[in-house]
Parts: sequence; C-alpha cells; structure tokens
Amino acid sequence: MRGLSAKFQGRLRSIKASVVVDAVIIIAALSTAIASAGAKAAHAADAPRIVVKIGGKLPVPPATPLGVIATDPVLQQVLSQDFQVAGRLAGASATSELTLTVTLTHRALEPGMSLNQVAPGNADAVALLRQAGVKPQPLPEQAAQDQDQDQESDPDADDTNAAEGNSHAKNDVNSYEQQGGIEQQPVPIGGPMGLPMTQWPVPPATAQQRSAIPPDMQPYQRTSPLDEARREREASAVYDTIFVARATAGSDSSELTVVAVAHPGFDAHEVRKLIAEEIANSVLH
Repeated sequence: MRGLSAKFQGRLRSIKASVVVDAVIIIAALSTAIASAGAKAAHAADAPRIVVKIGGKLPVPPATPLGVIATDPVLQQVLSQDFQVAGRLAGASATSELTLTVTLTHRALEPGMSLNQVAPGNADAVALLRQAGVKPQPLPEQAAQDQDQDQESDPDADDTNAAEGNSHAKNDVNSYEQQGGIEQQPVPIGGPMGLPMTQWPVPPATAQQRSAIPPDMQPYQRTSPLDEARREREASAVYDTIFVARATAGSDSSELTVVAVAHPGFDAHEVRKLIAEEIANSVLH
C-alpha cells in the first residue's frame, strides 16, 4: 500500500475492521443457535418416555425364600434373577417358601376410555394413574351433533327451508324406496277389495340386523387374539399405553400395585423390566 494515499489507506483499514466485526457477530449468533438447538434436543432426550408409579406394600419376612409366579414371561425372568442375586430365590432344597404372584395387564388409552376401564376394579391403580397426571381423552365431536347444534343455534334455518322449499328433503317412504329399491305402484281403482296384497315398504335393515350373529348374542362375540393384538399395537403407536401390575405374597390380602404410562414409541421389554425392578426393590428392601 506504499503507492496509495493516506486517506484511501484509512478507508481500507476501516472496511477490514468492519468485516472482522461482522464475522465475529455472525459466528457468535451461529454458536448461540447451535447451543440452543442442542439444549432443546437434550431436553427432549431427557423427557421420560415411561413413567412408573408404585403403591402398597407386601409383608415379606426378610429371611424367607421367595418363589415367583408371573403371568408375563419378562416379569418372571427379571424377578427370578433379582431374587437369585439377592440370595432369596427358593431352590429345590428349600423347606418353605413364600410365593409371589404377579399379574400384568396393558391397554392403550384410546379416546373415550376412562381410567376405570383401563384398570377395572383397581382403585389403587386409578389413584396412581391420576398421580402420574394421566387424563382420559374425550371422543371427537361427531358431524351429526355439530349439525344439530348449528340448527339449534339458528332457529330461522328451518323456517327458511320451509318457506322456500328444500329440494333435498325426502319423506320416509321415498327414503325407503331409494335405499331398498322399492318401486311405487299405482293403486288400482275399485275400492279396498281391489287393492293389491302387498306389504308396506319395510325400512332397510341396520348393520346390526344384517349381521349373521343375532343382536342379543353380539355382545358375546369373541375377537380373534391376532386381531386384538394387531388393534392394540396400532393403538399403542398413537396413544399412551397403560400397564398395570398387581403382586400378592402367599395368602395375605395385601397387594402391591405398579402402573407404567408408556408414551408412543416405547420399548415393551423395557417397560416390563422397569415394573419388575420396582416390585423386586419393594420386596427386598
């Protein structure tokens, strides 16, 4: 810059300094954005996908060997392993043992289903679900109900249709004729004796009446286990799934209840393992 004027050199240095400042600002902004995105991702990763709550206590003596009978194979395996590691699993040489019985049920919390339907007859499980913040989802409003509400909110709509005439309105006979394919026949002249011996058009059968199973027997219709498992799997991909485990020890009436709220995308094996660990910790400690 030896041949440049002092004034031009000063302007060049000012431009370079401005570029450096702008670059520093851009780098700082990018660093802040990256840090913010990382914090959000970490928060999402830390959010629990499975929430477990436990209630009740089993009266288990500290030195009594324990046996396990569980309806779920994962619970059976994990509980047996935990008791074996703790030196409490009853072996073949045990003269006495206390049998721990565990039942496990699970169901997707679909819209319109209450907590009592998820855990029927188990008030402790319902209380634990409420502690976990579980709330039933209401059913979506039906279009027919919305139309009824709109008509009730606009009483002049019926008067307008009645005054102007509604081209889409049909009486019951015309509706039956269109749905059932019944053709109107002219009534012959000649009085009652000349009327054709035909029955009055019958309304089309409902879906329940068309079923091969009688209406009074339809509530007892059994669903295929494969269909039920498929439906449950599809529902669990959209809605939360509620697991309820109930444990008893021997003939004592005391009961231990464990509930797990699994959000969509959960690992079913992990849920069962967490439930078994909660039961084992409660029994052994």
